[in-house]
Amino acid sequence: MNILGGSFRVARVFDINIRVHFLFVIWIAYSLFTARGAIGDEALFLGLLFGIVLLHEFGHCFGARLVGGYAENILMWPLGGLAYAHAPMRPWPQFVTVAAGPLVNVLLCLLSAAAIFVLTGGHALPSVNPLNPKLILVGAGPVTAPDWIWYVFTFYHVNLFLLAFNLLPIFPLDGGQLFHAIIWPFVGLQRASIIACQVGLAGCAVLAVLGLREGGGGMLIFIAIFGGLTCWQRLQAARQGWLIEDPVYTRCDRAGPGGGLWSRLFKAKHRSPPTARPIEFPNPNPGGWAAGQAERAAEEAELDRILKKVSEHGIRSLSYVERQTLERITRERQREEQEFQRDTHV
Repeated sequence: MNILGGSFRVARVFDINIRVHFLFVIWIAYSLFTARGAIGDEALFLGLLFGIVLLHEFGHCFGARLVGGYAENILMWPLGGLAYAHAPMRPWPQFVTVAAGPLVNVLLCLLSAAAIFVLTGGHALPSVNPLNPKLILVGAGPVTAPDWIWYVFTFYHVNLFLLAFNLLPIFPLDGGQLFHAIIWPFVGLQRASIIACQVGLAGCAVLAVLGLREGGGGMLIFIAIFGGLTCWQRLQAARQGWLIEDPVYTRCDRAGPGGGLWSRLFKAKHRSPPTARPIEFPNPNPGGWAAGQAERAAEEAELDRILKKVSEHGIRSLSYVERQTLERITRERQREEQEFQRDTHV
């Protein structure tokens, strides 16, 4: 599913393109039009929502860069935000990349709750129930606070609700992806993907039913449809064995000469995986060279087929699995080329 094609760039921050889908603009215009007399409050709410979701997606991008991946695009569209963050296909890098998004919401909730506590003179705190927003008195005496404290409370509640919804164990929501990364080391990549997608499909069905029961739950229905399609594609890829775990590296030149944490997080220098050699283990199968060559030939044939399809029908004709395969083979070829150039210049 290529949805970047219907978007336009509005800014570039920390070498990350912030893109807005035209459907998002239509949704904003429709929300403001139907707000009528409360257009100011609706505009404030939409502004808060945009900023919170954007910060959440930046968290995913920085998480991916921290573990040696790369991220160059964030898309804002009616169903929320999408961070095009690519981390190594291993449990820990994937877990860090996914968890960094909700962590941003946790920090924003703590900061806004602390602000409410200070503004009320230490007499009130916001509740932790995302479905029942209210202030809870924690001290004796009258509560005095500026009128604009309700904006802070709204900011807190939107963060809390988005955090709770995102942590539902429904793939591809963050909760479903965290669940996938947690069980991955115990059952393997393919099995973990199958389990997470099956749970995700069940969760999407529940969301769809809730959306239909609410009557006006169109957003839930759209999220259920998008999530269900994503789960189904990922499930088929796992069943066919097309999901491949990246090797473990002993040395990572992520930021290049003179690079550090700042360069790793805020500069897009790493479109390819780290230029490092895999850990060398004793070969338990000396006769496996022929099998490796056959696998390489099959990979080359699949690459030729995908490239031919792109030349004939365009990049949008590729399925999710084909895009993942093309991206993986491209990364491997880039790494091999970098290693070859490094070895020939030693």
